[in-house]
Amino acid sequence: AGFTTEEATKVYKDFYAVLGEEDRSVEAVNHLAKLVDSEKDLQTWTDICTGVWATFGDSLPIEGLTEASNETAKTGQLTGVLADALNWAGVSEDEFQAKLDGLSTEQERQALITETLNGLYSETADEYRKNNASVMEANKAQSDYTDTLAEMGEKVEPVMTTVKKGVTELLQEFLKLVGDVDMEAFTTKIEEAFGV
Repeated sequence: AGFTTEEATKVYKDFYAVLGEEDRSVEAVNHLAKLVDSEKDLQTWTDICTGVWATFGDSLPIEGLTEASNETAKTGQLTGVLADALNWAGVSEDEFQAKLDGLSTEQERQALITETLNGLYSETADEYRKNNASVMEANKAQSDYTDTLAEMGEKVEPVMTTVKKGVTELLQEFLKLVGDVDMEAFTTKIEEAFGV
């Protein structure tokens, strides 16, 4: 959506630091990539979502907020979790819908949504970051660790595949050799040899 891999990764890691969960972070960032078109707006939305999370936690899902904001910007109809995020912060849905109705482009609606939510939640985001710095740092470390393991797995996968193929071929040859052997008699001989 016009963002570099580095920008998308940074935003994902910012979301992961707050949420501590991969799927919701990916989903939220994917919605934002379709909603905003600048790095500044991505950062603003990181603040918004952090503030919403700090205020409501799981009762107002971040990925739902980004999805509803994207849909509202496109259609001009206030919907879903965005309506909750506004309503729960004391903003009248009818008044906000009237503002949306006065706008003619998706970009204007996106700007209204972003500006309104940022005004409602950015201060809470700052407080959350101050009070939960160690938790966020632990979540970032977990994300980096997971990424490193995935990269390592990708690098060694060809070697592991070759080893698995080789072991499989050896086992198949072994099965051919012992296919005609009376295993019960063979087991008895082994037990006698070891004094069992």
